[in-house]
Amino acid sequence: MLPSDDQDDERLLNFSFASEIVELVVFSTDEAFLQTLREAVGNAHRIWHVPSADKVCDLLLAGQVGILVLDVQALAEDVGVFVAQIKRQFPDLVLVVAGGRETEHLLANLISAGTVYRFIHKPMSPGRAKLFAEAAVRKYVEQRKRAPAAPPRASAGPGKPRLLKLAAAALLVAAGIAAWALYHQKSVHDAPPRAAAVDSAAPETSLVGRADTALAANRLAAPNDDNALDLYLQALARNPADAAARIGLTEVQERLWTKAENALLEERLDEAATAIETARKAGVDGGRIALLTSRLAKSRERLKTATARPRPPDDTRPETSADTGRRAELLGLAEARIKEGHLIDSENDSARFYIREALRIDPAGNAVQAARQSLAAALLAGARTDLERRDFEHAAHLLDAADGIGSAANVESARELLAAARRQAETDAWDQLLKAGRERLQQDRLVEPATDSAKYYLMTLRGMNPGNAGLASALQDLGLRLVVNARRALDLKQYDAAHNWLAEATAVGYSSAESGAVSRELEGAVDQRTFLANVVAANDLELVKSVTPLYPTKAEANQTEGWVELDFTVLESGDVRDVAVHAANPPGVFDSAAAKALSQWRYKPVLKDAKPAAQRARIRIRFTLAGRPSPVAGRPFRQAP
Repeated sequence: MLPSDDQDDERLLNFSFASEIVELVVFSTDEAFLQTLREAVGNAHRIWHVPSADKVCDLLLAGQVGILVLDVQALAEDVGVFVAQIKRQFPDLVLVVAGGRETEHLLANLISAGTVYRFIHKPMSPGRAKLFAEAAVRKYVEQRKRAPAAPPRASAGPGKPRLLKLAAAALLVAAGIAAWALYHQKSVHDAPPRAAAVDSAAPETSLVGRADTALAANRLAAPNDDNALDLYLQALARNPADAAARIGLTEVQERLWTKAENALLEERLDEAATAIETARKAGVDGGRIALLTSRLAKSRERLKTATARPRPPDDTRPETSADTGRRAELLGLAEARIKEGHLIDSENDSARFYIREALRIDPAGNAVQAARQSLAAALLAGARTDLERRDFEHAAHLLDAADGIGSAANVESARELLAAARRQAETDAWDQLLKAGRERLQQDRLVEPATDSAKYYLMTLRGMNPGNAGLASALQDLGLRLVVNARRALDLKQYDAAHNWLAEATAVGYSSAESGAVSRELEGAVDQRTFLANVVAANDLELVKSVTPLYPTKAEANQTEGWVELDFTVLESGDVRDVAVHAANPPGVFDSAAAKALSQWRYKPVLKDAKPAAQRARIRIRFTLAGRPSPVAGRPFRQAP
């Protein structure tokens, strides 16, 4: 169980309370597999070997959540059930499963969903084992960085520390064994209640609901009309702030990136190239894509070097019966893979792989050359089929594979067809963008939604084909409509909206006399709004002349007192203009008298940068009876300071 498999349980308990990390727990009965892992990891990481399922649970409970390498050969139960149970009990566990291709197919959904972090095909080389181990350790380290720090463990005290440790560990192990037993008592049919709930639920009608369903079924980027990637993107196009759609899109991107990395680690280079391209189109971070692309290029270079390596000097030795048998076996496998359509999709189990191996044995043999031509014909036929489906990336991939295998003239001819098909596809795409842009203009969807508006389609077309014949008139129409909206917003004194409409018109390259006029009027209106908002207290100004307001006759007769608060402008000359009532108490009683008097006042001009400048100000004028026993018509008011 520990680095030395024969150490006793007491040392395990002592380790459980240490601050060290269980890095790689290997559940396997295959000594060769275990030795390969040890050679690959070396002294960089610690390996803990356990021979049975119950010991796995004990160790994970006693230590910290880490990495489990599960060799399916060691399991006596269904691997899917075991994985579901162990991940339910230890959700943060980084799980790497090793086995054959049949097991990989059984766990395909769990691998795609990330429940199984990596799948290793047995047997494997130390080099590949090292790559898998390093990837798992990186994943574990990332999880620990994201996890909240654990609270400090209380000291056991000086008295009987060993007894306390053993007791606590025993409780942990007992709890783990009980939980493990409980999980094993459950039937396989009882394991996935969530899936049953999904099956019985009514179909989701919203885009996010459909996207979630596609994600649960692992339809990441296909089929075209019902995959998680497209549906989440459509949801975000309608509502960029949709948090559920953003979370779902991030999960799709992570799964696509993981799929690409898995293919690369498994040395399925053609599949890796396709997966990397899909991840790139899905919006996976460019740095991560660049990393995988670089690794893919290095792997291909290694393969190319190995394939081109010259035969040893004893190449002229007579062919042995073993060579003949091996060649026949390889050609038989190649023929089978061609019939199955597995031309280049696996580095170690494809028609191309077997024919290359046969060429090493008998490069000039008629049977080998015939198989080579059969592969070339199949590759060219596959490329033509891809052209009809407009899957240009895969067609180019097949043609690259056919280069050097098939006739150079045939490959070149197919490449010319590919180039023509791409040009036609580009033309069709340009026409579709122009059509969509014009439709959105008629629907008055000028700039919103961000990825489904006239601006989006026309500007995309301008980026792809700036000289398009219909683009200029469509952009002119768009700019005109944007300026009309700006004028309407200006008339409604919605200055921010007017500014935004004008900015959109400028962004599409539109300019006209009307857009210039709206811009100038908007600038003046904003300046006026700013001027009117910059109000100072009248007491801060130097009064040169004042006129006493007359006390309204009716108010004095009714023994009414009050005040009026007025905003006004002091011109560069010092005269008062634009008097407006800001507030009054009581309303409408003293307003006219106060405004009439204030408009006759005069202030010393306000200086700004040593020059007279207009200034907005505010004053409160009070009307009081001053205790007179009877009203007198036209009696002057008393102004409060």
